[in-house]
Amino acid sequence: MRASDLIGREVVGADGARIGVITDLRCIQDGPLRGTQAALRVDSLLVSRHHTGSVLGYDRERQRGPWVIGALVRFLHRSMHVVPWSAVEDEGPPVRLRPGPRITS
Repeated sequence: MRASDLIGREVVGADGARIGVITDLRCIQDGPLRGTQAALRVDSLLVSRHHTGSVLGYDRERQRGPWVIGALVRFLHRSMHVVPWSAVEDEGPPVRLRPGPRITS
């Protein structure tokens, strides 16, 4: 599966209630070796209520850049949730979460 297959998909809870849209992915490079590097694996999904595109790295506290852009991105994604990949029950579409997942804001 490619990142572009997930980004933009709707995310629903186990009860079918809409949670939001996948705007970005957090990956870990600990998969099987491909050449000289390990493959990437999806660790968590960044889910926002609004379909406003990437957070451009401004979801991380240490991100530096123009403060105006950072403030705008943080405002647009103020309701963002981090959903661990282990909470995904079905890749969908829509992406369905297991009952009782741990979602953080």
